[in-house]
Amino acid sequence: MARKKKTKDQPTFSIESKLNNVKVLNQTDRPKEAIAYLYLIYTDLMKMKHGKPRKFHETIRDYAITCVTKLGQNPENIYPFIQKIEEIIYGGVEPTEGQFKTTLELFGQLYLEITGKQFKFQ
Repeated sequence: MARKKKTKDQPTFSIESKLNNVKVLNQTDRPKEAIAYLYLIYTDLMKMKHGKPRKFHETIRDYAITCVTKLGQNPENIYPFIQKIEEIIYGGVEPTEGQFKTTLELFGQLYLEITGKQFKFQ
């Protein structure tokens, strides 16, 4: 029996399962990790759409600049999200529920820009 050659398809991931992880992290009183995970979902989406992963040496801000200058991302969408991510991850204070919701809304704008689909988080 002949084996099929494996093709290098673009990697896919289930946004629903990743968002479920965000929900679980938030429900288990780990909002900082939930927000950091949202950033990882963002980088996965950019990698899938543009084939441009974040390099290990790039800061969060450096990657955002690359996404704007080289990939044409709208700076009005990305910079508020990145600012919120940096504030929460490096701020040393646990985010409030309001900050979590704001970050979700900012992510939703990016999600719409990247995928063309409305973001739903339940």
